[in-house]
Amino acid sequence: MSNYTVENPQVSAQFINSSFVRKIESGQIKQAEAESSAFIRDKLRQEAAVREILVPQGITEEEIDRDENTDQPKKIVDKEPDSVATFVQFQGTGRRTWFKGSRYAIFFGKVESQRFTKSKFELMTYTSDIRKILSDNSVKDMADQEDTKFYSLVNAIVSANPAQQTNGPFQSATIKTACQAMLNRRRPVGKLLMTKSRFMDAIDLPATTVGDEIAQRHFDEGIESSQKLWGLPVVTTIKSDIYPTNKAWLFAPQSPNNFLGNFYLLQDATLFIEQRADIITFWSYEALGIGIGNRLSMQEITFT
Repeated sequence: MSNYTVENPQVSAQFINSSFVRKIESGQIKQAEAESSAFIRDKLRQEAAVREILVPQGITEEEIDRDENTDQPKKIVDKEPDSVATFVQFQGTGRRTWFKGSRYAIFFGKVESQRFTKSKFELMTYTSDIRKILSDNSVKDMADQEDTKFYSLVNAIVSANPAQQTNGPFQSATIKTACQAMLNRRRPVGKLLMTKSRFMDAIDLPATTVGDEIAQRHFDEGIESSQKLWGLPVVTTIKSDIYPTNKAWLFAPQSPNNFLGNFYLLQDATLFIEQRADIITFWSYEALGIGIGNRLSMQEITFT
């Protein structure tokens, strides 16, 4: 007989729930909030596509800037100044240049989930992890808000530069044209973002294009077995109600030289708990700011 014990997920969930309720009853609300907030943040990273394009970075109150007209917090980000090099003789010197760096401001806003109210006696009856119930309800809505704001920002940049974008069928020639457009602007190619529905079209790519081995793998294991298309890391999302299925987007890498933009978290997703008698109210909120500092560092592809 094996010496290892098998964990019962149902008992484990009940233990987590009872521990959650006990902490609240005993006044350890901050500890219950902290444990649940860590769980919610992990789930949020999996749900929001924008967090795979722009890695969130925490920012403290000492690092934010004041706005001259409002009380809204913002962060002023410096862009790299343009510079030139010149050929000189050994006795000469390079051209003297006064440079002024351009800047852009990222403003912060709050995303808040709906508020859940439950009796502590009812919470004791749950046999599934309460934290998962919280994440299924609140995290999805918060992640949708992040992606909605990000797509709105991307769409505004594309609308201002329509002639620079790429159109064509879902094939290698179209992706190549989009990559070349970015490279010709001296921007490296980082990731490709598209919906899972559009990503499924890769199943129809012929073996003459992708190779017999890849075509066989797609047939046996499905397209989800691939994390790249044409050598590009692909970020996929099921949010076709936010990201149009007939489009895809190329983004420059965020690091090491920050060719793209910033995602700042003035406060990461946090669970707040409030108790009055036996009634427990809880909700999640976060304060974030997203900005794309260089319009040349992205390319929209419209599939015809």
